[in-house]
Amino acid sequence: MKKVIEFFLSGDRVYSEREKAINQLHHNRGYGELKGNRLFLSLIEAAYLTERGWIKVLDGNKELNFQDLVELGRRKDEDFDIKYLVYKDLRDRGYIVKSALKFGSHFRVYRKNAEHSDWLIWVVRENQKLSPNDITARARVAHGVRKSMIMAIVDEDNDVVYYKVEWTKF
Repeated sequence: MKKVIEFFLSGDRVYSEREKAINQLHHNRGYGELKGNRLFLSLIEAAYLTERGWIKVLDGNKELNFQDLVELGRRKDEDFDIKYLVYKDLRDRGYIVKSALKFGSHFRVYRKNAEHSDWLIWVVRENQKLSPNDITARARVAHGVRKSMIMAIVDEDNDVVYYKVEWTKF
């Protein structure tokens, strides 16, 4: 049986100072962000790794389970559930998934062992109203940073369909 790595809740992230966490999760699998001797994970990453049984998250003396982490995420972001579905789908397919907030999207996605991401992912509910300006702005940003803009549409059955949106000049 593998030993589960302990993480500690800190605001809207979790962290560990364990070398095993840094080596196995960050260096080998691309999870989290390293700051000094601490590996920080987002709540989405923490929920995913908790669901897989790789980590446990402590809030003081209380261990938080997968559902606890989802509830925390929902309090911070009403779209946490659909973002988690897309994150899980991409991770399960073997991709490295990071935040893309500075690019106006939800995730940037890397192929395994790649230095640069190929895609910016924008997570959208199937029935969500979109403005043409929203779509073109995101496509333009993606084009400007040499990435493909992908809309991840989540339907009512929680199925995810990916659409590539391209910026074209005539």
